[in-house]
Amino acid sequence: MEMDSVILKLIDMMQNAFAYHKIILDKNNKPVDYEYIYVNTAFEELTGLKRQNILGKTVKQIIPDIQNSSFNWIEYYGNIALNGVEDHIVQYFDIWDRWYRIDVFSPEKNYFVTFFSDITDVKKAEEKIKEQNEIISQITENLDEITFLQDVKTREVIYLSSSFERIYGIPIKEIYKNPMLWIDYVYPKDRESVEKRSTMENTINEIKEKGYFTQEYRIVVGNNIKWIRTKILPVINREGQIYRIVGIEQDITEQKNMEIKLRKAVRRAESLAMYDYLTGLYNRRAFFVRTKEEINRAKRRGETFSIILTDLDRFKLINDTYGHDAGDKILKVFSSILRKYTRRYDIVARFGGEEFIIFLSATNKENAKKKAEQLREYVERSEVYIRDVDKKVKFTASFGVSELLPEDNYDVEKVIKRADKALYLAKNSGRNMVITD
Repeated sequence: MEMDSVILKLIDMMQNAFAYHKIILDKNNKPVDYEYIYVNTAFEELTGLKRQNILGKTVKQIIPDIQNSSFNWIEYYGNIALNGVEDHIVQYFDIWDRWYRIDVFSPEKNYFVTFFSDITDVKKAEEKIKEQNEIISQITENLDEITFLQDVKTREVIYLSSSFERIYGIPIKEIYKNPMLWIDYVYPKDRESVEKRSTMENTINEIKEKGYFTQEYRIVVGNNIKWIRTKILPVINREGQIYRIVGIEQDITEQKNMEIKLRKAVRRAESLAMYDYLTGLYNRRAFFVRTKEEINRAKRRGETFSIILTDLDRFKLINDTYGHDAGDKILKVFSSILRKYTRRYDIVARFGGEEFIIFLSATNKENAKKKAEQLREYVERSEVYIRDVDKKVKFTASFGVSELLPEDNYDVEKVIKRADKALYLAKNSGRNMVITD
């Protein structure tokens, strides 16, 4: 095959290395060598081989070591030249310490053309990326947290660390097949919310709004329930678009359990701070906290309120006669009567010792007195069995009642002070009675 001068000129101007060869066959038509017919300037620059030194010569003459190569180049090129096919191959050449992409085809039988592209820099970059990925993989595989990388458009899971299988109990290969399979393991009460939030659209929208996506939920693994915290960040391409997401998932079960214990402890502490340990009623401090809310409501509505202050009669004598355990038992019974026979929204509290107070919202003095009289009668009819003396002990209480006055300016302390005076009068007028201010 001859090549005219115009074609040769064009080939010589090409940036890719070009070489034109003729295959050499033995008597059995088996490829045993090939001859250099033409090479362009780019080929010379790429390989360091000058055309005046190689044209008309065979590859075995130019590169004797080619026969010792792990890849059989002569057989490979011979197959293309004899069968008129085309192919491409990426190969490393020891003699030049370079990587090449070689595109090869046969323009006519027994001849073949090669185009060489030096891709050494690309291969080195690929190797560097591979090395970096291996380092990242080694790091992430030794973390307790789950790490993953997912394609936004295809939803394909590109990478998932082995810790996922340990935490979720799901084989990683199943997630590669079905990226949303993990939803089936979410705790039933959390599933609807998690499934709704975890769509790719919602995830990307939240990332665009906040810069990240995060959520907490429970999963069921065997007989255990685990808490998971997920945080997802964007991976941006050159066009500034989010094309992948990278996420970290943590097993925060231990932390959540500690939070639950802490909340219980706080509630317990608040309860101890607000309630009387013996009777279960509000204590003095809690009474003023609660009545502040009710007084503000009464002020807005222009309503009145009343206070009942009550005290067990001769309680010291009961303690001295039957003991403090008996006294505590009577206090419990007395407090249960006050709570049982008042409205659920009335505020009943132990004010101190054997003294109790009741805040009656939207109640005038007349109705408050009726309520106090009712309570007095219930107390008078009550009795407490004291096991130590095998005796039923009766007890009574005195009551002082006062209503909010216009000049009080919704100051509950003033109302309590008048109720206290009324109680004092009841105690000194024979006890077991109700006195109003």
